[in-house]
Amino acid sequence: MGSQCSQCQSCQKREEQVVVLSEIRQHSSQNMNQYSQQPREEENDESSLSKGVELKKNEDKKLEQKYQAEVPNPTPTPIATPDIAPIQVITFSAQIQQPQLTQESQNDPSIFKKDRMDKRNQQDFNQDESNKQGPREKRPKHVFKSGAIYEGEWVGNTRDGYGIQIWSDGAKYEGEWKDNQANGRGKFWHLDGDFYEGEWKNDRANGVGKYIHADGAQYDGEWLEDLQHGQGREFWADSSKYEGQYQYGKKSGFGTYQWADGSTYKGMWGDNKLNGFGLYNWPDGRRYEGFWLQNQMNGRGIYYWPDGRYYDGEYLNDKKHGFGVYKWNDGRCYEGYWLQGKQHGIGRYMLNDGQSQVGVWENGVRKKWLEGESKIERPKDWDKYTHPKLVDFQ
Repeated sequence: MGSQCSQCQSCQKREEQVVVLSEIRQHSSQNMNQYSQQPREEENDESSLSKGVELKKNEDKKLEQKYQAEVPNPTPTPIATPDIAPIQVITFSAQIQQPQLTQESQNDPSIFKKDRMDKRNQQDFNQDESNKQGPREKRPKHVFKSGAIYEGEWVGNTRDGYGIQIWSDGAKYEGEWKDNQANGRGKFWHLDGDFYEGEWKNDRANGVGKYIHADGAQYDGEWLEDLQHGQGREFWADSSKYEGQYQYGKKSGFGTYQWADGSTYKGMWGDNKLNGFGLYNWPDGRRYEGFWLQNQMNGRGIYYWPDGRYYDGEYLNDKKHGFGVYKWNDGRCYEGYWLQGKQHGIGRYMLNDGQSQVGVWENGVRKKWLEGESKIERPKDWDKYTHPKLVDFQ
């Protein structure tokens, strides 16, 4: 089963910024507030969080040159974009992509829609069914008033046993029948070239079966009343694939999705979207493990960069929001509050030599230091939180 990229949402770019202090000169380490900082806007927050500040005019050139040499390349290496349209939820070309949906699950969750087997059979039920008794016997071809042709076994006046029926428009079913309906194992060919082969109950896919689209996409797994339900595997023509749980035609429960570009998600789903706890990996080595809501990072989570940096904290709609800790790979750290992806409120900045200072940030800019303060108040139960493991949800 599969849908075209026109069914996916558009990419949306988000911009965030982290503002930090310049390296503090050794002879003034106890007087951090004498250094002002002027943050510069970073084009790509998630690939290279801002380390830059304007040094005071009286700072020596050596310190400035040392700092400049430590600033990472602000231009990230782009990630290969898959054929399906991704949802871009963070910068650095970070594409948290929307999983492909079947056209049926977007519109009509039944795999057969207007071409459903039970709908087709209704038009042939008007014949005399009063006689449903007698031996099972094979008879010559029978032509219904609708133009459908049936050849196979009967019990009385009902199709019962093995038989083949071809409708006037070319649709075809071959398999087992009971009481004039597809019951047991059988194969149904749709007009557009799709076909379903598997178990049936009362003219609907029930049990285990495989549905293959004309474009090569397919679903192999459990069914309930023509809907994907239970455990199953889905493959698309662009090599994307999903394996996991379904409920009434939609991905729901625990499952693993792999995109064509190598991105993967393993975790909880709901209503065909990333919902609950899960692990998302990018091809360049970045990963996020935490909670999701409607395909967006929401709640507590940890975001790792391949160079050793990480953010451990709260998210709201894909942006750092609430309380969080951002740590650089050289040991420096910011611990404090965030608003819509930017430092906002009380925070503590720590150098890799252990020095720290509490300050107030507003919209990503430090406004002032708080003299005499060395600690900040964390949210209630913050330290009691235990990061979940995927195995807990499987």
